[in-house]
Amino acid sequence: MKILIAEYAVATGLPGTYAVEGGAMLSILARSFERLGHAVVYPTAGPAIAAGRAIHLGGCDEDFEALLASSGADAGLVIAPDELLPGFLEILENSTINLGTSPATARLCADKLACTLRLEEAGVPVVEVVDPKDRGPFVLKPQFGCGSERIELVDELPEYLGDRIATKYREGEALSVSLIAAGDRVLPLTINKQLVSIEAGFEYQGGIVPYHTDREEEILRAAEMAALALGLRGYAGIDLVVGDLPRVVDVNPRPTTSIVGIEKVMREELADLILRARFASLPERVTVEGSCEFRKDKLELVSIR
Repeated sequence: MKILIAEYAVATGLPGTYAVEGGAMLSILARSFERLGHAVVYPTAGPAIAAGRAIHLGGCDEDFEALLASSGADAGLVIAPDELLPGFLEILENSTINLGTSPATARLCADKLACTLRLEEAGVPVVEVVDPKDRGPFVLKPQFGCGSERIELVDELPEYLGDRIATKYREGEALSVSLIAAGDRVLPLTINKQLVSIEAGFEYQGGIVPYHTDREEEILRAAEMAALALGLRGYAGIDLVVGDLPRVVDVNPRPTTSIVGIEKVMREELADLILRARFASLPERVTVEGSCEFRKDKLELVSIR
């Protein structure tokens, strides 16, 4: 098959850690599909990776959208900021098979308020949206967006939230679950420790993959409930804070930076699992051996055991 992997940061020439994280995810996925014998194409505004065939673009959204509509690929995978992902997926689905989640689900996940309320209605433990009568501290974050940008810890709510929402501040470990979803089937890959600096505004700095905890069963159950409630498909990441309960904080309906570690410790091919989620059936479990730690600024493996 000819597989399109369209990673937005690389395709549009975004600077800094966007390009570093995007390039790492693109490279890992492209190599995985190639190891299975598939031909990979990917858009880029300049930098090339050591896998697949580059399609050079001018670096604007219009070029990116035009490629999604006319790549000639048999199937495609899009990695993009949450607020842009739904539109890109709609374009992709008009031209080829989408290996990721549906545009509707991506749109729901991009709206942090709507997503939290949907999960809460389904009985999934979440970090709750606050009532004006609640006492602090609170976490302020954009209603739309991804990552840890513009997240603040405050003791009092501002009079005007603007484009942000306020949730309770729940103490606990910052973890995530990487998974593959296919209809009513959810295959967990790993639980990951998120290295987060609260002092820097909840800045995500890297991760430990996998992270072993005696609360594994309840963490995986919360992630599975979230995936099923939202109708996720393909690769996704569920962010949680684990304190009194494993509470879902955010849902990423696309590949996340944790694949940098997963590639090093999981025996199965990521590409095979992504394809099986769309065309076949998923295995009962995956085999994980060892662990690794990575830092997002350079995505260097600090340790492999």
